[in-house]
Amino acid sequence: MTTAIEQPEIDIDEPEGRRIERHPSDVLRLVVALLVALVGFLLATMLNNISEAITVEVIDTVSKIPSVAVVVTITTLLLFASLLPLLSWGYLAWLRQWRRLGLGLLASAVAMGLVWLIGAEVVSRFSSPDLVFTAPDWICGDHVADSTQACVSGDTSLHTYYLAGGVAFFSSLAPWMTKRWRRAAWITITVLVVVRMIQGLNPPLDEFLVIGISYAVGAAVLLAFGTPSRRPRGRDIVAALERSGIQLSELKRAGVDARGSTPYFATTSDGERVFVKVLSPEERSADILFRIFRMFRLKGVGDERPFSSLKRAVEHEAVVSLKASSDGVRTPRLEAVSDIPPNSVLMAYAMIDGSSLDSVPADELTDEILEGVWDQVAILRKRRTAHRDLRLANVFLASDGQPWLIDFGFSELSATDGQLRTDVAELTVSTAAVVGAERAVANAIAGVGPDAVADAESRIQPLALSGATTEALKQQKGLDEDVRDEIARQTETSPLELEDLERVKPGTILMIVGFALAIYFLIPQLAQTDFGAVLGADWVWLPAILAASFFSYLGAAWNLMGSVPDRIRLIPSVLAQFAGTFINRITPVKIGGMATGVRYLQKSGVDTPVAVAGVGISSVGTGIIHMSLLLLSVLLIGKNAGDFFKLPSGTTVLIGLVVVFIIVSVAFYLPFGRKIFRERIWPILKRSGQGISQVATSPKNAVMLFGGAFLSIMGYIMSLWFSLEAFGGGLRFFEVALVFLAAQALGQAAPTPGGIGAVEAAMIAAMTTLGLDAAIAVPTVFLYRIATFWLPILPGFLSLKKLQSDGAL
Repeated sequence: MTTAIEQPEIDIDEPEGRRIERHPSDVLRLVVALLVALVGFLLATMLNNISEAITVEVIDTVSKIPSVAVVVTITTLLLFASLLPLLSWGYLAWLRQWRRLGLGLLASAVAMGLVWLIGAEVVSRFSSPDLVFTAPDWICGDHVADSTQACVSGDTSLHTYYLAGGVAFFSSLAPWMTKRWRRAAWITITVLVVVRMIQGLNPPLDEFLVIGISYAVGAAVLLAFGTPSRRPRGRDIVAALERSGIQLSELKRAGVDARGSTPYFATTSDGERVFVKVLSPEERSADILFRIFRMFRLKGVGDERPFSSLKRAVEHEAVVSLKASSDGVRTPRLEAVSDIPPNSVLMAYAMIDGSSLDSVPADELTDEILEGVWDQVAILRKRRTAHRDLRLANVFLASDGQPWLIDFGFSELSATDGQLRTDVAELTVSTAAVVGAERAVANAIAGVGPDAVADAESRIQPLALSGATTEALKQQKGLDEDVRDEIARQTETSPLELEDLERVKPGTILMIVGFALAIYFLIPQLAQTDFGAVLGADWVWLPAILAASFFSYLGAAWNLMGSVPDRIRLIPSVLAQFAGTFINRITPVKIGGMATGVRYLQKSGVDTPVAVAGVGISSVGTGIIHMSLLLLSVLLIGKNAGDFFKLPSGTTVLIGLVVVFIIVSVAFYLPFGRKIFRERIWPILKRSGQGISQVATSPKNAVMLFGGAFLSIMGYIMSLWFSLEAFGGGLRFFEVALVFLAAQALGQAAPTPGGIGAVEAAMIAAMTTLGLDAAIAVPTVFLYRIATFWLPILPGFLSLKKLQSDGAL
């Protein structure tokens, strides 16, 4: 007879159902897919000869296989591909997984539409290569028209949009698929891509582009709508600990700071308390993104490559923790490391009764406690172990007053000097945020010595510190400078220069992307431009063209100066206009230039709401002058305005007003919307109104506002007029003014930087409408754009750097 042993009931703190979350793994998949799409875009456009040549080589290789075998294989795979979506939809419907099915179908529809749009509007701009190739026997054509041999018609090939929808559907389901099924799906996609390649030479889009875009759409849909939590359930954690010999009686979610893991408090059946860290693929994906970002953004910070698997990362933390403990560092005892099927891992540590230093009141952080913390850091330094995350949340104060170091997940053995310097800098700044710079530096010197602290001064900067410590620096402006000054004073050393840790600055990335976009839109213009005609211009007019272009910046500076009640200097304002022009070259619809104007006014001492309102007033003043000159030009040349632009119908305007009214009504109906308006929008509107009233009551500001706008616009008009005269003229001055004003208005709606493409097309069309020969209009517009769009880029860049170095931007 057997006796059943009842298992004790375990109290598991676990929410019912699965929370909808947005997962780091989906972000990682999106980033990788976009990179693949970028490679595919290059292969489908600028490098399409390579793409087509690969296709030819594949067909040549397959031609060595008997045609019957190829036809049977292709037919079987096409049948399988046709049935696969139906089987997938039916399986999800049978499981009643309606959310997954809906997200998958949505992803498929979006992917197919996006692939069509990119193919029609972007890839079609590039000509396809002409390749000479003899069609193989298995493709039906004229060469087998009278033959009885089996063949496959090109019409039966998997369509590009079909492939896009299938990949997007798979991407939206990938998080729920096991590794084996994901591998099988990729093999299927690869085989079907090969089938497409051997059935014809010219697929509508390169395969990499289709797969990259579609997979990115699937990941983006999951990020947009969220998916149920994929982290292990509490019962799975309990089972994993039981396999490691730890029987629990209670498991509770822990509301503590645990970077890169999900923390739990647990109690064993023996009454011992355990701290459990659960790491899932979500945490690993977040860590990979974090390391990749730092790899491209920073240099010399000592980051290593991501580990090959989640388990390797956990094992590394375990080794460092055990090594630190054996060296004499107070750190919790590691109780267990265990797998949680299907792909998560946990770490269990003995619980320390106490609290982390970030939750200890400042008046309780005595010098004795801080000295104890630095003693532990000194042991790590002696053994060349770098913690690499020594913020206050990772220093634990036990109930007996002894400090403990926790969380070695980002640590390194055999650390470099730079990694050890960062540890000292991190702990010094994080403690200074609580106890002040003087005490923090004094305790650091007492713990690791003046030389180590002085050496770490170069790393006391936000780029070298953790996110939590950087946030503390933002809340306490100038704290990092105070700490560096205190180090220099207490160690009696000269201040060190900050280490250059930036590999790539955000502005540099933005500039590269902007120039790439600008060049991309410029290529078609260059291809259609007769450079011989441009070089045939009368260059006597060039100084006048450039001078008129400069006066447009002077006028814009006066316009900005008149938009705020504060006194603003002229020369820096002119430089700010050049800098804003440079930023506009890499951002659409002048967004960057307006942001530059706001920032410049803030640095000039203007209150933020007034600065924002000032840039808006500047735009309004310019718009009034622009429309006034446009109407005046139309009247003076005796043409109907409808020849150049068409106003929306009354119905369209009414529909727009109704839509705006509904949006505003819904926003005010929701408590969240009313709160935003009350706390954020209304104070800005109030301060903005005060700024507008001050400008309106000042004749000097009004003259500068509208006079500057007039001078700026006239500068551009004169530049275009002089450009036309360089080719012999042909239009009256007010006709040229109308061309500029109408084209500029259309260019504002273009999504391209500086309206490139749209402005040129509108100007050429307007000039030819007014009777100017296209052979003169095209080089005129091109010369004008060189002088006013391309040449100011370098002065704009230099102005930006000058203002930044002077602290004016």
